[in-house]
Amino acid sequence: MDIHILNRTSQEVIMPTVTVQKWGNSEGVRIPKELRDRAGIICGSKLDVKFRDGSIVLTPSSVRTTQIGQYRIPNLEDMFRDYHGDYRGEEFDSGPAVGEETDL
Repeated sequence: MDIHILNRTSQEVIMPTVTVQKWGNSEGVRIPKELRDRAGIICGSKLDVKFRDGSIVLTPSSVRTTQIGQYRIPNLEDMFRDYHGDYRGEEFDSGPAVGEETDL
């Protein structure tokens, strides 16, 4: 069985032989840094996993994320890419001024 890592352009990245290791109640493999860099994978990346023609295929998820400090947040453009409805922002009143807010 082979493990293939595909980047977003479906270019195959050949992976050296790795060993399946036990991690807690799961098993996994480590992906070398050079291959992660070439495939655009960073710690915390979501991967789509498929079994195809006797191979395990890992592909970066189509949802891009941005690292802000210790947090990873989804890319807002990607999150709303398929939304085509109207958006009508409405003003709302959060109550009277309680400090030195500026009236715009």
